[in-house]
Amino acid sequence: MSTKESISILKECDAGVKMALASLDDVWEHVQHSELRAILNTTRAQHQSVGREIQLLLEEYGGREKDPNPMARKMSSVMTKTKLGLDKSDAACARVLLEGCDMGVQSLHRYLNRYRGAEVPARALCRTLVAIEEQLSRDMRTFL
Repeated sequence: MSTKESISILKECDAGVKMALASLDDVWEHVQHSELRAILNTTRAQHQSVGREIQLLLEEYGGREKDPNPMARKMSSVMTKTKLGLDKSDAACARVLLEGCDMGVQSLHRYLNRYRGAEVPARALCRTLVAIEEQLSRDMRTFL
């Protein structure tokens, strides 16, 4: 198993967690339904918990955290604001988050494939993130 690959996958997961949390922040003010707010609170707590685990493991392996690509983050924020500027409904918020989940799951699977030599704990955290994103995706479909 490779420490270098473990650090690489953890850094990508760290950036993904930060991107997910920022996306949750972007839609929060537009969410009206209490059940949707509860789901977002739960997923926020899950992302924060996994994010802490990722950072601890990164430190253990001697790696540093990674912020999302500033251009990707800005584009995501602009797209969210544009979409929600036209439609402030819970359905629109769910669509935005569903799209983000889909992109996140694709990226996480790409990292699992790219960093096959990463150690088991690092790969497990990546799979945990996939599960969180897939659950959020399923939950968002209720609000479409």
